[in-house]
Amino acid sequence: MIDSFRSDCIQIGTDAKNKNDIIREISKLAEKSEILKNISPSRIEEALLAREELISTGLTNGIAIPHCSFDDIDEFVVGLLIVKKGIDFESIDGSRTNLIFFIIGPQNARNKHIRILSSISKLSKDKDMLKVLGDSDSESEVGSLLKRSEEKDIVLQKVEKSQFVLHVQNEELFFDVLEILSSEVDGSVSVIDASTAGSYLHRLPLFSTFWNEKTNHFSKMIVAVIDRKLLNDTIRRINMVLPEDGKGIMITVNDIVYFDGSIDF
Repeated sequence: MIDSFRSDCIQIGTDAKNKNDIIREISKLAEKSEILKNISPSRIEEALLAREELISTGLTNGIAIPHCSFDDIDEFVVGLLIVKKGIDFESIDGSRTNLIFFIIGPQNARNKHIRILSSISKLSKDKDMLKVLGDSDSESEVGSLLKRSEEKDIVLQKVEKSQFVLHVQNEELFFDVLEILSSEVDGSVSVIDASTAGSYLHRLPLFSTFWNEKTNHFSKMIVAVIDRKLLNDTIRRINMVLPEDGKGIMITVNDIVYFDGSIDF
């Protein structure tokens, strides 16, 4: 969103009384962008209203995202109108709307349009940021806040853990392997019911002579997170219970770059 956000398209306060008034005001605000110099406010208003007739773009927690597209522009314009007391924008949750983002973009850039919509809609989950934006009295401050909110990155710290993924088709091995992993980790083990590819391939005419519909092989996946220092010993213990031919189980191990949270057995 940030690369398309236009600081000259931020406005705090309005005399608008209803949704249609807001759309009209947004259309005039958008005109401040040089990108839209060849598109009249009335044309923008018409396109935004047509989009609202399909379904309201009023979301939850006081956010609305009216948007439209044209085939004669090459860049996006994203702006924001802040209505401190809120206004009825026919929101999903019925609440009044006070942060009205708008998006005007090229008709042939659907993927980017969706990404911008998604980046704004996720703000509805950040109630602290919504309050700060709604209380702001400075357009420049609003622009800075939005930039900081989007540039927040997860700082990846060195994590000394690995993820085990075991595909088990040998039922006799399943509990032995599960017991080994459960003794090495602190709750972070999950068992996922799986199906062999054959249970689906039998439906394809080309493979029907190799598999039949009654085939129902045992198939489970065990996913575990384990301290890297225990990695070699855990693999060694698992190998001790494997058959000589190694059939019926497949082990993959991946280094983890980010780890947070916990689950119980």
